Amino acid sequence: MPTAAPASKRQWFTRQRRSALLLIAAFWIFTFGMLSIRAALVSDLPFNVIGPRRLITAAFGTILCLVMVRLLGRLRTRSFVLWVACGMAGAIAMAFALTIFSTLMNRVIAPLPGLAPLRLADMAQWVLIWLGYCLAWTGTYLALIYHWKVEDQRRHMSRMTGLAQEAQIAALRYQVNPHFLFNTLNSISSLVLEHRNADAEAMLLNLSAFVRSTFAGDPQRLIPLHEEIALQRLYLGIEQVRFSERLKVIVDIPDTLADLRVPALILQPLVENALRHGVERSEALTNVAIRAERCGDEVRILVENDGAATGARTAGTGVGLRNVRDRLLVHFGGRAMLVTTAVPQGGFRSEIHLPAEFAA
Repeated sequence: MPTAAPASKRQWFTRQRRSALLLIAAFWIFTFGMLSIRAALVSDLPFNVIGPRRLITAAFGTILCLVMVRLLGRLRTRSFVLWVACGMAGAIAMAFALTIFSTLMNRVIAPLPGLAPLRLADMAQWVLIWLGYCLAWTGTYLALIYHWKVEDQRRHMSRMTGLAQEAQIAALRYQVNPHFLFNTLNSISSLVLEHRNADAEAMLLNLSAFVRSTFAGDPQRLIPLHEEIALQRLYLGIEQVRFSERLKVIVDIPDTLADLRVPALILQPLVENALRHGVERSEALTNVAIRAERCGDEVRILVENDGAATGARTAGTGVGLRNVRDRLLVHFGGRAMLVTTAVPQGGFRSEIHLPAEFAA
């Protein structure tokens, strides 16, 4: 998609040029009409004499407006005060230019019959008339430029916010994989040291399938819950090689929630915690359960273990749970949260609360 942004930018500037041309055309049609009405009220000359001269003047004024558009366009990156100052100066220059042009046309190039001698007061009057029109056009065009600048800034900020969010999601997503790989490679190393080579080979094969599945996905994409559960089954298959008869996996996901959209690997740190603080610290069979249920306007996904710890508690860094909270915040804002509680009978429960609107 490398050409999408430039194409969009070209379309944006094309719309700006089209708007400027429409503004110029509308302004001079209006001005031609007003001056024609004025001529009909104060002049005895017929319209077939005055009309063509007004059209020529409008064409000359259009050229002046196009020049102003070009000049003001070069100042678009400067301060708004400079725009206004240059716009005022340009309007004054346009008023003098239009007055001089119409005077030369009516008195030198194609003299009108019966004109009174040229007076400075008449020239000043026409400068003021043209100045009013030119200031109206300049003010409208400056407002249009300001609108475009605000829209440019809004689009830029929106794009930067989107890119920052995508980068944050990707960073949080890929933070999970090194954490998991470190734990799994340690497990494989332990199996090799225990001469359980067949188990180590099975774990490596499962690890290969898991890594392919996780890295092939788009970190910005929300995936159906059933796909997330399939990823966790791959991971739990790896861990069942290590824990053998000490681990039992329970998955209870209603069909109505199978298509719930969740961030990929959002359950990974929670399942790892259930294994680390449940199965690893208990000599008895430990159940690790993944459940989902709908409660009113939200859906809860639970990951829990019932392990009665007998070994020393291992201190964690909290990276996994923090990662889950950060990713929920990035994807869903304040509408999603992670709640963790110790189970009184023994074990630990993690609950992800999501808006029910993401359930298909």
